[in-house]
Amino acid sequence: MATKNRIVYLMRYLQENSDENQPVTTAQIRQEMAKKGCPIIIPTLRDDIESLQNAGYDIQVNESEGMSTTYSWLDREWSMPELQILVDAVSSSQFITKEKSREIINKLIRMGAPSHRESLKPEILVSEHVKAPNKQILLSVQAIRRAIDRDRKITFKYMQYNTNKVQVPRHAGTPEEDYIVSPYATIWNNDRYYLVGYSDKRKEVNTYRIDRMIKVKQIQKKRVQEPEDFNVQDYTDKVFWMYDGNEEEVTLRCKRHLMDQVIDRFGEGIELKNITRQTFDVTVPVCISGTFYAWVVQFVGEITIVAPGHVKDAYAEYLQEAIDDVLG
Repeated sequence: MATKNRIVYLMRYLQENSDENQPVTTAQIRQEMAKKGCPIIIPTLRDDIESLQNAGYDIQVNESEGMSTTYSWLDREWSMPELQILVDAVSSSQFITKEKSREIINKLIRMGAPSHRESLKPEILVSEHVKAPNKQILLSVQAIRRAIDRDRKITFKYMQYNTNKVQVPRHAGTPEEDYIVSPYATIWNNDRYYLVGYSDKRKEVNTYRIDRMIKVKQIQKKRVQEPEDFNVQDYTDKVFWMYDGNEEEVTLRCKRHLMDQVIDRFGEGIELKNITRQTFDVTVPVCISGTFYAWVVQFVGEITIVAPGHVKDAYAEYLQEAIDDVLG
């Protein structure tokens, strides 16, 4: 059996142990193949390498007179920069537990060229205390995706912390403890994984953090279909940016050095007006809410609301209420 699998062993050895910077020799290959129970002679090795090359695999053979022939596996689907991005994304993602992060990162590292593996370490480090404690999150995501594919509803329990810092189900001990939701999409935002779906109880579209969901199960009831005017991207923009509120066109006056922050928030399609040496104006659609006002506040007067007047007045009331709360 080992002899029949010889070319598979050879291919795997080259993949895992060689690249353009770290070739392997004929002697190393023969030693490894002997360990697998299928010793190989040099002519057979050459034939097997040629068979792999003819099958489309990029294997470099270096032959020099008086030197041992070396072989390098160059057929890499992922480049080092691509793998580094994935490693950093997994490392920084709060919705993945620290144990699962290490497991996934090790798998990604093994996909890299041998000479690069030492360098493929997370460049973005996240304090482990912000990592999700829910070890079942990937299974929950899988259950959600399967339910979407099969057009079915799901049930789950939604966890929250009590004053003892212990997670317990919301509405524990009541019929509302088990949430019933028609899943529409999963969204990754600010290093969190969310479910967007229609709540049977609330009769509206809601957002749920998947790391707080446990015991996710598909049920046989068909999903409530998305409203005709429902758009996941539009909903996401509102929920994760301005939350609920009436949408209006608002003109903001911004200091010029805040251009990056404005584009990050509203995109490159914004139209600038009244550009001076210090400021520029931009008119953008926003959902008027406390979240919008809080975003403006953080710039400490360097972004101000110019129009409409009633939004400017509501913002002033928001600030006054905040001052009153602080002063008691």
